[in-house]
Amino acid sequence: MKIFFFHNQKAGGTSVAHALKALFSAQKCSPLIVNSMVDHEQLGGQYTRFRGYDYYGGHYGRDLFNAVADGHIQVTNFRDPATRLVSHYNYFRYGRHLSPAALETQRYFALKVAKSASFLEFVSSDDPRLTVYTDNPHFRQLTGSCWSLAIAETLLPGAYRAIDEMHWFYVCEQAGLSQRWADHAFSSRLPAIARRNVTTSLTGDFTRLEDLDARTRAIVDQRTRLDRLLYEHAVRRLLAF
Repeated sequence: MKIFFFHNQKAGGTSVAHALKALFSAQKCSPLIVNSMVDHEQLGGQYTRFRGYDYYGGHYGRDLFNAVADGHIQVTNFRDPATRLVSHYNYFRYGRHLSPAALETQRYFALKVAKSASFLEFVSSDDPRLTVYTDNPHFRQLTGSCWSLAIAETLLPGAYRAIDEMHWFYVCEQAGLSQRWADHAFSSRLPAIARRNVTTSLTGDFTRLEDLDARTRAIVDQRTRLDRLLYEHAVRRLLAF
């Protein structure tokens, strides 16, 4: 079995990746290929040199899959898009601790902003270095690249088909059912999916979805509209398992 994992950020993906990688020896797993807009621009879509591995897992999109796939099954992970976006902001604000020098680089621009900006300021920004994280990233990932802002709603039917063709996927809000499906899909070979990489704050000063005012929630819903359609489609498929 060969696997390509479309790792959706802040949606239980670290836990899923840990379980999936346990199925392969280290030599069968690809190195990190792309993990930022900077990487995406530097590589310029030249991914074929990374062919030849049995496991690919990362914040990788359809563009990379098309370049390296050789009989790989596809898997991904889902989380309620509004909850996921709030979690991503909290992760940037409280979960990543980098040097001042690192925060001044383009690679970590979004982290730098989140350290000082309110959630409303973060999610309202139209700076592409932020919208790459806020504007339907899972939709862009499954139809192109989560590191490219190119988006076409006409690709929605294809995104639905991609979900329907997934060998398996994980839904955070349906962890138990996701695990039972994994036991079936992987013939009980996949280890239990434990919670990992959970953001914590010493102050407890998290942004919480339920505390957002109507204006902020409307912005979140607009930013994640296509991701929500995919999430709801995925949940319907999972519940039918």
